Amino acid sequence: MKVIVHSSISLDGSLLGFAVDMAAHYKIAAGFKAGIHLVGSTTAAEGLRMLHRKLPREQEKDLVKPKANAKLPLWVIPDTSGKLKGKLHMLRRSRLCRDIVILTTNVTPKGYLRYLTERNYDWHYMGTRPLDYANVLELLAQEYGARRILTDAGSTLNGILLNRGLVDELSLLVHPMVVGDPRAPLLGDVQPGIKLKLSKSRSVAGKLWLLYHVLKPGGRK
Repeated sequence: MKVIVHSSISLDGSLLGFAVDMAAHYKIAAGFKAGIHLVGSTTAAEGLRMLHRKLPREQEKDLVKPKANAKLPLWVIPDTSGKLKGKLHMLRRSRLCRDIVILTTNVTPKGYLRYLTERNYDWHYMGTRPLDYANVLELLAQEYGARRILTDAGSTLNGILLNRGLVDELSLLVHPMVVGDPRAPLLGDVQPGIKLKLSKSRSVAGKLWLLYHVLKPGGRK
């Protein structure tokens, strides 16, 4: 299994505080041909906020699991607090994913679980917080045949995956903007000494795309 962390950032490494080129971001993401995208709940909520001033109400068709489209990735979202309750229908409508799977824990509100069940979303109980992402990857391999997973998340999840040695590649779309705001860094609480090797670099719509291999102990990919 290959895990790719993909993020759009400012020149000073911020995830927020600038206008992300969504077309370029998702074009690069699609190029990895990952069957599953692991998306942070905050990232998903922020994306919806950027696209919609006010979310349209649910309709009957939003309660039905969509027909499978193998060309689109499955979005898997750790949402243990129910942050996306009342919002998931807009992700189903987005045409960015074939459907959504939610990861829950012992602290997930029961009302959120009912919400998911009534709307035919797959959800999985992953035990107690914090999530063990090695177990998450194993679940995705067994239940959904995951061979390549792309993450689109915030600093916390990015840092956890790197610290656990679960990341194979780091993909960055660098925007020509200095935010000057450290509240949303690319990586959070990462261990020192994680080594990378530049694999690709090119200009994409006026931004710089960088692809790094994460080196394993001993300098191996």
